[in-house]
Amino acid sequence: MAFIFSSNDISVLQSYSLKERQQILALANQKLITPQKLVLNLIKLAILIPPFIMVARLDNWLLFLPLIFVLAGYFLVMRPISLLFAIKHLPKAIKDFERNYQLDK
Repeated sequence: MAFIFSSNDISVLQSYSLKERQQILALANQKLITPQKLVLNLIKLAILIPPFIMVARLDNWLLFLPLIFVLAGYFLVMRPISLLFAIKHLPKAIKDFERNYQLDK
């Protein structure tokens, strides 16, 4: 299983524009069930809490260096995980998007 870092890498979304892909992914994220949301939030906590405890113990200007690494690591880890959870709900989200898109026209 390959990591997906962008919505461009999802084959069923390649025919849509960037704005449309974002809307479809937002619909798919809304369809996540409570245990999936819980797991995502626990992963976020596991990633963010240890570095921020370390940052809280620093006294000087070097505190910004770990923050940069934390933010970069957060986005490199969380984006593929959240896309992995959303992929399961993409068919329904695409149907909903197409239905809403047809109504708007």
